[in-house]
Amino acid sequence: MPFERIMVAIDGSPGSQQAFATALELAGLMDATLLGLAIEGPLPAYAATVGEVDEVKREKDQFFSALAASVADQAEQAGVEFELDVRPGHPAELIVRCARERDVDLVVLGHKGHFLQDYLLGSTADRVAHHAHCPVMIVK
Repeated sequence: MPFERIMVAIDGSPGSQQAFATALELAGLMDATLLGLAIEGPLPAYAATVGEVDEVKREKDQFFSALAASVADQAEQAGVEFELDVRPGHPAELIVRCARERDVDLVVLGHKGHFLQDYLLGSTADRVAHHAHCPVMIVK
């Protein structure tokens, strides 16, 4: 079964960079569209000043701008059609919802390896694999 629309979750971490590289290679081999999903974490709930919130927001905006430029450049060099969506939300829920909304054929994401967290709470990768409507590739 060929994949036509591949979605990759990216956050700039080493695991996410490996997942992006894998998804980019697959998209190139299958002439698929690659859809990136970057998930913003929440702003501080208990900031001492409005300036603190503004500073965190500026840092997040700079981080996601740099991340977007980097992955878009890599996709362009690989000759792969690429779109990036940056959204706030709970990672597992957002990945599953966006995969369904965008009608993707495959979700690619990095594995997160904290044994106790994975064992007791379940990781984002485990939750996505369990709830996604399509195949999920977890890249180590």
